[in-house]
Amino acid sequence: MKKIIILLIALICLLTTVSCSNSTENKPSVSTPKVTEPASTAPKKALEGIDVSSFNGKINWKKVKADKIDFAIIRIGGRGYGESGSIYQDEYALYNLKQAQKYGIKTGAYFFSQATSDKEAKEEAKFIAKTLGGIKITLPIGYDVERIKNDTSRIDNVNYKDSVRYAKIFMKTVKKLGYEPMVYIGEDSILKAKDFSNSYFWYADYKGDTENNPYKICQYSKEGKISGINGNVDLDRMYN
Repeated sequence: MKKIIILLIALICLLTTVSCSNSTENKPSVSTPKVTEPASTAPKKALEGIDVSSFNGKINWKKVKADKIDFAIIRIGGRGYGESGSIYQDEYALYNLKQAQKYGIKTGAYFFSQATSDKEAKEEAKFIAKTLGGIKITLPIGYDVERIKNDTSRIDNVNYKDSVRYAKIFMKTVKKLGYEPMVYIGEDSILKAKDFSNSYFWYADYKGDTENNPYKICQYSKEGKISGINGNVDLDRMYN
């Protein structure tokens, strides 16, 4: 009788073991989900800037800096509208460059072109480099060519293809002279972005989105008010 009881107990244990084993095998495996970092939602850092010329008068750059301006694009010179097309240096070019840098404002430069030949485009680039002399700038040199409203100018009869060529010659010459070139594009400019692939753009857009665009610098207003400058001033924005 004892042998029968022992055999029954052994049989029960055997059946229990098999059942537990099958239960474990049939149980689905649970994998630990991978933890992924969320996509960065940090906004781009915007640098606020202005572009200025002698039309803005004598600027108090200490006050400009206090108004949280990070950079300035300064006109170095231009070419006259008349037939002779004489090059001139902006009255406040050197003052603006030195004073802006004195107060820790990043500086770039631009030339207001009226070139009607390859030779003149090169001459304009060389003039701006010569005027800068030993003054170091950290932002590009811009080529700005615009139709003159309510007046006649020496470029009125220059065709678009030639205008593009002059801009590219200016930019190529600036590059050879050791500076980063950029081209002014937008509502007032003659030139179009599609003709300047792989170039830095200084883009005038007074209604658009300054952040979500491929441009180096966006000029977004012509009616800015900045401490230290009398009247309106052009406002620009650049993103790191």
